[in-house]
Amino acid sequence: MMVLFLPLICLTLQAQNGPNDIISKDNVSVSKIKTILENAFYEIQETESTYVRFKDVFSIYADLDKDNRYVTLSVNWPINENFSLQDRFNLLNRIGKDVLVVTPYYNAAGTSIIVKTTIWIEGGITARNFILSEKIFVKALNLVLDKDELKIIK
Repeated sequence: MMVLFLPLICLTLQAQNGPNDIISKDNVSVSKIKTILENAFYEIQETESTYVRFKDVFSIYADLDKDNRYVTLSVNWPINENFSLQDRFNLLNRIGKDVLVVTPYYNAAGTSIIVKTTIWIEGGITARNFILSEKIFVKALNLVLDKDELKIIK
């Protein structure tokens, strides 16, 4: 009896943390996001109560909305301060126009550019689709760097 019981527990645990696990507003947490990222073999760099910072090609923040409706993925890139404010805004406009899956922001202190995307989880999303959405974000970030012809982003 014990021999049959242990595989059943393993299958149940695997199903709860597998790629088809549904993430929704009702069951999401920073801890769950961290587990999904760890299961996808990402390096977790930092965990706080509202976000997880992890390493893919870039260091990315995954911030959970206070109402658990969405996760925001973002990067914060330092900029070369030798460029004019107009050059920086032109880059932001080019990114906003050409890379539709991300939203660029200029840090008020003038020292960085923040690029974000939103993954809606309110209606439910699988862990696999969450990771695939993150991969699309990374491809978009590479495109953002391609758009930076003046090399404003350090």
